[in-house]
Amino acid sequence: MSIAALTQVYDETRRLAIAGSSLAGGDFRLKKLIPPLKKAGAKAPVMGKVADAIDRLVECPAKDSAQALLELSTLVNAILYTQGETGADGKMGAIPTSDMEMLATTTSARVIKPLIEALTTTGSGRLEIIRDAQQRGAFQDLRLVNPALEALDDVYGEIGDFVADEVLPLFGKAIYPELKAKFDPKGRGGHVRRLRLMHRLDPQATRPLVEEVLETGSKEMKVAALPCLGDSKEHLPHLLDQAGSRNKEVRAAALKAIATRKDSEAVDTLIKALSGADLEIAAGPASRNPSPKMAKFLVEDAARQLDELVEIKTKAKQKKPLARFYSFLMCFAERTDKKTVDLLADFFERRDELAAIKGDISGEDVNRRVASSLILTGSKPAMKKIADVHETLDPSLLDCALMAAIETQKPKEVYDRFSPYLRVKASPKKKRSDPALQKQEAIRDLLITTAYRFDYDYWGRDYDYAHALARLGHKAKLDPRWLDIAIETDDLELVETLARPKHKATNDFLSKKFEAKLKGKDVDYELGRLLDTMIQTEHPRLVEHFLDGLKKIGSPRRQYFYHPYWFARLIPQLPKKAAPKIEEMLPSMPEKVIDALAPCVDELKTKE
Repeated sequence: MSIAALTQVYDETRRLAIAGSSLAGGDFRLKKLIPPLKKAGAKAPVMGKVADAIDRLVECPAKDSAQALLELSTLVNAILYTQGETGADGKMGAIPTSDMEMLATTTSARVIKPLIEALTTTGSGRLEIIRDAQQRGAFQDLRLVNPALEALDDVYGEIGDFVADEVLPLFGKAIYPELKAKFDPKGRGGHVRRLRLMHRLDPQATRPLVEEVLETGSKEMKVAALPCLGDSKEHLPHLLDQAGSRNKEVRAAALKAIATRKDSEAVDTLIKALSGADLEIAAGPASRNPSPKMAKFLVEDAARQLDELVEIKTKAKQKKPLARFYSFLMCFAERTDKKTVDLLADFFERRDELAAIKGDISGEDVNRRVASSLILTGSKPAMKKIADVHETLDPSLLDCALMAAIETQKPKEVYDRFSPYLRVKASPKKKRSDPALQKQEAIRDLLITTAYRFDYDYWGRDYDYAHALARLGHKAKLDPRWLDIAIETDDLELVETLARPKHKATNDFLSKKFEAKLKGKDVDYELGRLLDTMIQTEHPRLVEHFLDGLKKIGSPRRQYFYHPYWFARLIPQLPKKAAPKIEEMLPSMPEKVIDALAPCVDELKTKE
């Protein structure tokens, strides 16, 4: 008797019980089990009965499928029951439980497998899967609690950080006992994440652990523990003491912890750090300090530094004060008071003086930081001034001008002013040195960032510029003619970000690009991006292109962890007519691809 075959039948009937018996019709996984079971039936007649039950299930109409599935599963369970043992040795005891008030099991069991694999295995492409699932709300599911907790110790630190910051907080205080049970005060990596997360979930309960870490913990633990002390006056002396630690990371953590305190001692400590070697680690905390004393110091010292800088005529002597002034400007990244606005506006007016200074950190770098910080203040008059002088600006400042224009002007006016920059043509050999092409790239880059539908990492940029982009966000209202110019200039990435439904020129452009990509030897990640865009544009050839792409990724010659996932996640968004066509292709594909796609095909089949 083939127990392995029966076990497969059991797994498939369980899958259909979850997915719905109506999906059993023509199921290729069950069909392929019929021949070996009929062969086994020659020696064990009961196996033939199982094969007949499968045949009835896959051939019966949908209205009779529930009864047929019940008969098959009952038969298989009865047979397997006679072949196994029940019970276990040991004493009975209570199972620890926790209440999770906000959670409901909403993620389909058919599509949860790739996410669990991404949380518990290794390999490339996993962070994208986890991030996508979090954005779609897939983590509102009890079955993902333990895999997510396990991911805190992931070998890829970015996954551990993302899960700690964006995923596990969704589960609330219920996970606190589990976090505490596995916490090691002298540990690193995942244990550091546990401490930060526990403090976020329950600061009061975590206070004893924080104090223990400060006494006996590792350096990494102390760095994580210092910001947890917060505004407690009793811990201020300890924070001030750690601000003078020999270890730079510990000093940075202590300065961050006192960033918002108005206490005279805390403000003096920050000012001392700004005036010394710790400028770079003190600038961020200083930008958040609300003390009038701090505001006065920053404005006066920045003005003094610039006046002294422009008076230096020797390039070699300018290098050090310029770098220091550039770092000092970080102190204004989160300040919006009038004195800060007036100071930065004055610095912007002096941009020509600064532009003349060259070096590893140049005057143009300083000008860019000034413009970004000025946008961050939210001052409409200041942003309007930046936008109005766009024609006089260096290429490195032009994206700031466009950003300011989007914030203060109507979409039509922004397009009329800035679209000519995209139409510039020049020899590719001159691309790096031609200011016109540099300006074109600056405009293009900003448009892509503000309108991007995909996961675009602008946090890798300068702190102040990144925050200015975050302030603008993905809500920028753009003139529809930007899409026409993107097609005209053959800019695929820009077309993908600006594409809109039922735009014929866009759909023709996407088909042309897709067919070109399909001819390549390898599976290009761009195939998935193009299909995603086609879904958004309601492309008339969407299903045709999807099936062509599926043939490409279904080839066993080159397989990557993330290719099946990215195609699978698109399937539920396809027209329902695509389901039987995809299902017809599945038997010829590798098992790993089938595992990723089949559940999503089932979901598409039940789509209304």
